[in-house]
Amino acid sequence: MKVAKGKPGWKKMPEEVRKESILQAAMLCFFSKGFERTSVQDIADAAGLTKGGIYFHFESKEEIRDTLIRNFLSWERFGFEEPEVVKLPAHLRLVEYLERLANRLAVEGNCSPRLFAEATACGAMEKEILEFYDSLEKLFSKTIKEAQKTGIIKADLSPELTARTLIALFDGLQIQSDISNQRALQTMGRQVLKGFFKSMLFLPHDNCEI
Repeated sequence: MKVAKGKPGWKKMPEEVRKESILQAAMLCFFSKGFERTSVQDIADAAGLTKGGIYFHFESKEEIRDTLIRNFLSWERFGFEEPEVVKLPAHLRLVEYLERLANRLAVEGNCSPRLFAEATACGAMEKEILEFYDSLEKLFSKTIKEAQKTGIIKADLSPELTARTLIALFDGLQIQSDISNQRALQTMGRQVLKGFFKSMLFLPHDNCEI
């Protein structure tokens, strides 16, 4: 995880590039050791900098964590409204949403929900995180309703409750993946989600394959 100290030309790099390097190092530290057990010195070592180099860009470890979470939660980065996503049938769009969440909320096999939980336990970022989940639930609920109209998803399911259940299942799979490689989100987790879709959500239909 450590980067060689004394990065050549560090001071000549644009500020945003330097900050991004620090954020990447901090993210790996937080995922490896947990936020509380990570020190600013750990981040500095991983980034190949001095502590002063970290404090030049960020006031504290908490500011680094909050910046990371804001970056994770940026709605635009998921591309939910990109043309190739929007044109998909509703049930496949729902699957694509989950794929995009998995690809953008997990980093090197580690998941951001743990970082979210650590932050909210300290009373930080709760409003932003809840707003993100509220937006996800609304998007999923709207898409489930659309799929119900086409006869792909069971009509007697509550779209709102099903959306919340699906997101909770996804987060749980991410956390299990973080605990054990044998429960990797990209393999075991995907199988669980497919089973959930086929047995709990989808009606038998020629066009409901995922």
